Amino acid sequence: MKKTLAILTALLLTPMAALHAAPSSNAHIVIASEAGAKLDSDVTKGGGTDDTALIQSILDRAPKLGSLKLIVDGPILVTGLKVHSNTTIECLNRACGFYLADNSNRPLIANATPQPEGRVDHNLSFLGGTYNGNAEHQEHTTKEYGLTTAVALHGVEQVLFRDVSITNSRAFAVYLTNWRRVVFENIYINLDHIPTKSNQDGIHVMGPGEFLSIRNLQGRAWDDMVALNIDDVLGDWDSEGKFVRRNTPFYKFFGPYAGVGAVSDVDIDGVQVEDCAQVIRILSRASRLDRVSIRNVKGTYRDFGVWITPYLREGGNIGRLEFENIDLRPTGERAYNYVPPFLFWIAGGAEQLILKNISSHAPLDDRPLVWIQPDAKIDRLLIDGLNVYDPRKEIGHTPLIRADGRIGLLQVRDVVVQRPQTTAPAGSLIGTSMDRSALKSFMDARAGIVNPKGMRGWPEGPSYLTSQPQIQRLQIDGLVADGLEQLLDHQAGTIEALDLRDLSIPATTEAVHQGGDAKITKTQGASLK
Repeated sequence: MKKTLAILTALLLTPMAALHAAPSSNAHIVIASEAGAKLDSDVTKGGGTDDTALIQSILDRAPKLGSLKLIVDGPILVTGLKVHSNTTIECLNRACGFYLADNSNRPLIANATPQPEGRVDHNLSFLGGTYNGNAEHQEHTTKEYGLTTAVALHGVEQVLFRDVSITNSRAFAVYLTNWRRVVFENIYINLDHIPTKSNQDGIHVMGPGEFLSIRNLQGRAWDDMVALNIDDVLGDWDSEGKFVRRNTPFYKFFGPYAGVGAVSDVDIDGVQVEDCAQVIRILSRASRLDRVSIRNVKGTYRDFGVWITPYLREGGNIGRLEFENIDLRPTGERAYNYVPPFLFWIAGGAEQLILKNISSHAPLDDRPLVWIQPDAKIDRLLIDGLNVYDPRKEIGHTPLIRADGRIGLLQVRDVVVQRPQTTAPAGSLIGTSMDRSALKSFMDARAGIVNPKGMRGWPEGPSYLTSQPQIQRLQIDGLVADGLEQLLDHQAGTIEALDLRDLSIPATTEAVHQGGDAKITKTQGASLK
């Protein structure tokens, strides 16, 4: 009886053991090495066998299968790949991934059906790994693709990047236009190679689009680390005054598939930069940008922290844009010189701009912290929490906030300025003036962009060289300041109503200095301690 049970048990268990020893394959999941990839490249140095044909043939199975997951278990040399809907590329770690072969001159990764309008490609996921664009051995721009970027996605929906490193892209690390529902999490952008005329943005976004989330972006860019350039110079006004996507000389630059249009519902939380040329750019000419929150931006930079602009046009269509917890520190070196350095540059039209908890810790120079340009037209600008710690002995006369445009309500509250070692009070918290040298230099430096063939240029630009600041209401509430020469240095234009509240300044600081033809119509609420 025992012998019979043993035989029956063995017969019952044999099929299960055999199944465990030789599992059935899943056509939807492909491991690169098992499919024949050589994996003899290096995500840092390149080289090895060109496996483009093999990897592309695997990715091309997605439409027929309905979904596909490619597991990359080593470094692969390719000349550029296209991904279809319902595709996941997962790399085991950051030593695995893709290296763009010399003279490929195309995106390392692109969606299969790029287009400026309509979205055909859906459900794309990139998990882990390194994507190396081999910057020094690619053309900057080509007629077929425009900018040679590491990742180019035009016309996509439901996209996820997680735990991805993008290294040495020739131009943008990620180029995203015409999109919906996109998430970036734990992204590292690394530049070892910086060619001339690099345009090496990190994540560069143009419209139309809605629902974008960026969490924990780190590294270095040699242009904008994050650019929300929702219509850029690719969108312009035609001879009839209609704003359109134009086939201008910039068509080649941006490529045939780039889109322009409104962008909304953007949440960016955690941007950490190291010796970045420029950090955040917000560019709206006519397209609407609304419901945007950018928080926790830290690190070191060279030229500018945040640039809000319609870029060489009369424009700007911003609803609500909020920045919070910004601690960016200049390195003292410059990457570009077409404008002076600054922390915030604000131009164009906006309804609500909110700057909360902005820090300037141990600055190396006198760059303005908030520079409101002559062409700015802002309904409300709130600066809530400005913390300045400046241990330098010699400090220049640049205002911390330059207000040279038109503002309905400018609120500045909860400000602390500490200058413990300054030899003499210098500068002001807020200043107005007719100094337009920076704007003039910018226009001169960008003359080729202002008026290229086939574009209207910036016909309104010269008028801002003589326009005067206008502030309907300026409210300063809660200030503790040491080492300032004046609280308000009003040298030009008109302030209709000035409201000063709860000020703690030493006797050496003048609350208001008014010069030239500058006017203040009404002053109220002064409380000095």
